[in-house]
Amino acid sequence: MIAHDPSLVILSITIAILGTFTASVMTSNVALLPRGEGRTRIVMASLTLGSCIWAMNFVGLLALEVPINLTRDPVLLGISAAIAFFGSGVALFMLWPGGMTAGRLPLAIMLLGLSITATSYLGIAAIAGQQLELSWFLALICAVFAMQSGLMLLVFLFLPRGVMLTLTGAIALGLLLAAAHYLAIASIPGLEERLLSIPRSHTGISERHLAWAATIMMYFLCSICLSIFVIAQFREDAG
Repeated sequence: MIAHDPSLVILSITIAILGTFTASVMTSNVALLPRGEGRTRIVMASLTLGSCIWAMNFVGLLALEVPINLTRDPVLLGISAAIAFFGSGVALFMLWPGGMTAGRLPLAIMLLGLSITATSYLGIAAIAGQQLELSWFLALICAVFAMQSGLMLLVFLFLPRGVMLTLTGAIALGLLLAAAHYLAIASIPGLEERLLSIPRSHTGISERHLAWAATIMMYFLCSICLSIFVIAQFREDAG
């Protein structure tokens, strides 16, 4: 299996946990909120969840201990980001304000799971080329695992819970999202040889700097959303 930089792997997992924690805070008791405030919370949850799915995959790619050419297909990188945001947003809005009905929940799970899978494989294709040879058995397992992760994530986000459950659940769900990405990496035999055959870009920016830049952007986004949440809670208590 292709080697990874342990520090960047930890960084990608941290991004996943931070994003799922922020999304979990945004959706806490959202069904009890006025429609306008609830919509704002769902929008912020969609932004943080979509950002963490894409940023975690991006940093996970940078963790590969082989030369990476991020300029090879930037369009695919952009499409992978768009899918992460679109899938997260639509899946969350499908379950709000109507709740997890028998008709909506399976569709939302399928959409989020496929979005997680597509984000991973499109990101890999962006750096390794579109003619990848997949282990279809492992790819199928990856897709099923992503849908199971989507199920657990969506149910948890709309579940009534306290602070400790939110924190522990975010850690577990962040690990699941990260595992889905690294499972996608493992489902592509010969990926290391493929990457080594591609000329390296000469942008002058190291993978580590790019990884930290993505992490800092994720941190600021989550900080802004959490700050808005705290201010809203303070105003509600004061009123």
